[in-house]
Amino acid sequence: MIDFSQAVTKEMKAAATLELTRGQIAARRYDAETAGITVGGMFVDTGRDSQALITGAALSAFMDDTYVCNWKTPDGFIQLDGPTLISVSKAVRQHVQACFDRESELISALDARTFTEEMLKQGWPA
Repeated sequence: MIDFSQAVTKEMKAAATLELTRGQIAARRYDAETAGITVGGMFVDTGRDSQALITGAALSAFMDDTYVCNWKTPDGFIQLDGPTLISVSKAVRQHVQACFDRESELISALDARTFTEEMLKQGWPA
């Protein structure tokens, strides 16, 4: 007798494909999220560590309106005052949220079975 209990069904393949695609979407979001942005002509790293540092600096600026810090950029150190730090923090937060929003849109399309591979390449914030 043949044991079919270990057979891979079409449903199992479809579920595995969906999970793989979800992972690809999440990876693409992460790449966009951490690619960095330009704010006021200054490149800002948006990697997870930098997001935390920017948030901390902005919080310091929020608590002390005279706060100024030396911020390291790819071109060297620059002084950033409180309003600039808060502006940079807002821009980074908007960028990160836009990346998660795009991921959410693509997951919704995947769930609705309207997702195409081309969609993975489009619509991400720059």
